[in-house]
Amino acid sequence: MNTGKPAGRSILQVHPTRRCNLRCGHCYTSSGPEVRGELPLDVLAGAIADAATLGYGQLAVSGGEPFLYSQLPGLLETAHAAGMTTTVTTNGTVLNRERLSAVAHHVDLLAISIDGPPASHNLIRNSPTAFDRVMRHLPDVRDAGIPFGFIFTLTGHNVDQLEWLVGMAAEQGAAAVHIHPLSLVGRAADGMRGHQPDGLELLVARVEAARLGAQFPAVRIHVDALTLDEIKARALPGPGAPLAELAPVLIVDDTARVMPLTHDLDRWFALGSLFDAPLGSLARSWSERCGPAVAELLETTRQEMVSTVVSASAWYDVLAARSVGWASAA
Repeated sequence: MNTGKPAGRSILQVHPTRRCNLRCGHCYTSSGPEVRGELPLDVLAGAIADAATLGYGQLAVSGGEPFLYSQLPGLLETAHAAGMTTTVTTNGTVLNRERLSAVAHHVDLLAISIDGPPASHNLIRNSPTAFDRVMRHLPDVRDAGIPFGFIFTLTGHNVDQLEWLVGMAAEQGAAAVHIHPLSLVGRAADGMRGHQPDGLELLVARVEAARLGAQFPAVRIHVDALTLDEIKARALPGPGAPLAELAPVLIVDDTARVMPLTHDLDRWFALGSLFDAPLGSLARSWSERCGPAVAELLETTRQEMVSTVVSASAWYDVLAARSVGWASAA
């Protein structure tokens, strides 16, 4: 169903399965080869239709490895029919001509994970062949005509690899590089403590992104970190704002649970399960129960960050930490 409305910037992020051929050390969903099960397409199709009506303009499919989800072509086609743009985040190792051809007309951006030069990438991916397999499939991606970019996990020890990454992206014809700070959630909480970037490293990443953007203008570079001035100027919605403004990111995990803002927000803020009710119904009851609390959480988080941040910060990580125990403290 096409709503006829212009696509908004708010994102519906869907994890239809946690099945993955790799067991990466930084995986926030703890995905892996031993995981089985996937969400039915009809459940997700209903959520997409409701999300488009609610003002969500982009479907972002992650995992697990999305190309191991059997209904990926239908999922993406459903989103396009609803007027959404689509992105798919992949580890890039299972791509082939057949899989790419099946989704080529319904992927607006393919985000391929690259976590540094070969040795660094393979180490965090727990695979000695991961980097070579990604590089082997890039010609097939280009031949399929799918716009693609690279997504890079920033740790406390790899900001110096950004120049290599952006240069490689330009050489390979990538449209974008997305730099996302490591979150200590899922498997990373067990094996990567002490590797999270601090505010200074986030600021250096922002400075490097600006420099490299001027050097490689064909590659769009984005860092998921805000400077102090940006935090102060951030426009926040009020208590009565629509869901898509209060929660510009809405997440459906592999159990069909719907979370606003970020995957590790306190579970008190969850909308509920798509197996219990359609997204539209969950959204209506959530707005009454949680809308004012989310608006308050956003504002108190900003106030805390303004008083403590001296360089740069990852907004959603701070928001998640601030949300813990919110209901009992309120």
